[in-house]
Amino acid sequence: MSRNILKENLPFAGNGLYVHVPFCLSKCDYCGFYSVVPGPSTVDNYLAHLAKEAQERLGAQELSFETVFIGGGNPTSIGLDNLKRLVDIVTTCLPNPALLQEWTFESNPETLTAEILDFFASLPAIRLSMGIQRLHDHELSILGRRARIDSVYRALDLAFSRIQNVSGDFIMGVPGCPSLADDLHHLVTKYPFKHVSAYFLTVEEDTPMQRAINGGLLPDPADVDASELYEVRDVLAAAGFEHYEISNHARSGFRCRHNLNYWEPCNYTGLGPSAVTTTDDIRLSNVADLERWLTGEIPAIEHLSPVDRRNEYLMLRLRLLIDGLDIANLERHFGAQGDEFYMTLGEHIDSGNLLRHENQVRLSDQGLQIADEVMASLFI
Repeated sequence: MSRNILKENLPFAGNGLYVHVPFCLSKCDYCGFYSVVPGPSTVDNYLAHLAKEAQERLGAQELSFETVFIGGGNPTSIGLDNLKRLVDIVTTCLPNPALLQEWTFESNPETLTAEILDFFASLPAIRLSMGIQRLHDHELSILGRRARIDSVYRALDLAFSRIQNVSGDFIMGVPGCPSLADDLHHLVTKYPFKHVSAYFLTVEEDTPMQRAINGGLLPDPADVDASELYEVRDVLAAAGFEHYEISNHARSGFRCRHNLNYWEPCNYTGLGPSAVTTTDDIRLSNVADLERWLTGEIPAIEHLSPVDRRNEYLMLRLRLLIDGLDIANLERHFGAQGDEFYMTLGEHIDSGNLLRHENQVRLSDQGLQIADEVMASLFI
C-alpha cells in the first residue's frame, strides 16, 4: 500500500495526539517499551522525520486536538533545544495550540532541568508526568532504574516550583519490596501532586528482569497479592485523591484528559516509532524500530471487527471505577446483548464483583481484585 493511499483512505483521528520519543539514556530491567540511546544524528534524524510524518498525516486535515501527550522513552533525554524543535513541529500542525485542554510531557527525574521546566511552564495547560517508580535507592536498583532518590527529590523540588499540574508514576508489586503505601503517604504530604499513577509490575518478554526471575534470582511479581493496591488507594484517598481508574488517582479536576480519551474510548492519532492511531474501526501501528520508521515504513493496519470494538469498549469502560460501564450506551453502540451477557452480568452483581445503579455498572472493591477475570467473562 502506498503512502498516498494510506493518507487518502485512512483518515487520522482528532481528540488526542500522542508523540512517541523513542530515546532513553538506559533501559530499565523491566521495561518493554521501545527505546534507544540518543545520539546527535539519531535525534536529528528522528525530528526531521517526525516533522514529515506530522505534516503528511495532520497538515492538510486541521484536526482539532484536545490533548497532546509527549511520551517515551524519556522525552527530556533529548535536551532543551531538541524539545523546542519537537514542540515547534507539533504546534505547526495544530489549528490553535492555545486552545489545548492539556499538554503532557513525560520525564525521568535525572534529565529534568530547571531550563527544561521553564520551557514547559510556557506551554498552554502544561502537565508533567514524572517517572518515579519507587522511593528508595535499593528498590530503584531492583528495577534497574538510572535515577537515585536524591535526583528524584531534586527534580520534584524544581518541578513544583514551576508547574502546578504534576503527576507521579509508581510501580507496585516489586519483588522483595514492602508496600509502596507508607512512602507514598509521606511523598504526597510533602509535595502537592495533582495525580498519581500506580501500576503493578509486569514482566515483559526478553528483559533482564524476566531472566532474573526465570533464573530464581528474584521472586515472580505475578505471585504478589492485591493488598498493596488497596493500601495505596486508601493512602491516596485519605490525602484527597479519587481512584478514578484502576491504576490512576487524581485530585478533583485533575484526571488525565489524554488518557480518558483512550478509556472513553475516542479516536486518537500517534506519531513516532511504535505509536498507534485509532479511528473508529481502523488501527494503525507504527513500526517499533527507529531505523525502519525513518525509511517511511507503512504502519501495520488492523481492521477492528464489531466484536473487537465491543469487547475493548467494555474493558476500557470498566477500568473507569467511578464512571463505569453504561449498559444503555453499550446497547446504543453495539446493539442488544445476548442472554448470556445479561446472565453473567447478573451473576457478578449478585456475587458482589460489580455494583449497579440504574444503567451504570462498575467494579466493586471485591471485583477490582479480579478485574481481568470479570471483564473477560463479559466478552463475546
